[in-house]
Amino acid sequence: MRDTLKSDHLELITLNDAIASFSRLFANTVRYHHWHQCLEILYVEEGFGVAIVDNRHYTMRPGRLFFFPPFTLHKVMVDEQAEAIYRRTIIHLDPHAVLKVLRDFPQTLQRLQKLSRRGGEAWVADVSASHAHIDHLLGCYAKRASVQPLNSENIASLLISLFAMLPGDHDGAPGSSHGIASQVMFWLDEHYREKFRLDALAEELGKSRSYVSRKFHAETGEKIHDYLNTIRLRKACECLLHTDASVREIAEQVGFSDVTWFISAFRKGIGETPLQYRKNHADR
Repeated sequence: MRDTLKSDHLELITLNDAIASFSRLFANTVRYHHWHQCLEILYVEEGFGVAIVDNRHYTMRPGRLFFFPPFTLHKVMVDEQAEAIYRRTIIHLDPHAVLKVLRDFPQTLQRLQKLSRRGGEAWVADVSASHAHIDHLLGCYAKRASVQPLNSENIASLLISLFAMLPGDHDGAPGSSHGIASQVMFWLDEHYREKFRLDALAEELGKSRSYVSRKFHAETGEKIHDYLNTIRLRKACECLLHTDASVREIAEQVGFSDVTWFISAFRKGIGETPLQYRKNHADR
């Protein structure tokens, strides 16, 4: 497995011959919106903060379990006072490699398919009541993964055990979409193809330019332009993988007025040129 930080904005996880990666440790958080090309499962064991996904804010605390589908933008911010004790388990998983093994377990199979739908909605659950069991379960598999890579049967058995402790599909933890940041994100999702004008955004929200900028940064830790750039690059990746449009056409479709600027921004954000990205990832 290759886990490489490509830039200051995006983190693309590529599972090559491995089925999954398993990381269980004290760690810093990724301080920018990013996505993966695989399913990410995040379990918080210690520490508090906020997770931002699907333009909503979720309280992050011990016993919270997050599922981030492929190509879903998300960000985790740990409270500064809790950074020293932040401990989490992260599993990056290629769901397609496990589906065949789960064919005799239809409920687990259907749930995995739903949670790993490309660009789908994230799902958050509060499983603190089962923390002792989940902690033991993840500990056992972390120990196994430290000896040799987990195979599809290992991952399938882990998911069967883990899913059995989860609430129903419609009983996820509620998120909040009432802050300025959520309103800005929804607006950018609709207008990312257009030339960005902070005046237009502020007028739509009925706030001043400085207030919108200041509040967005306070709630997300990012600047509006950085988040907009992330959206545009993610949309460009989707176009490169799923259409035959030229690089110039894709640049225009996702809001870049100049193709040279687009190629430069793409290389900086993704670590490859658009054509290299299409060649290296389309078959996955």
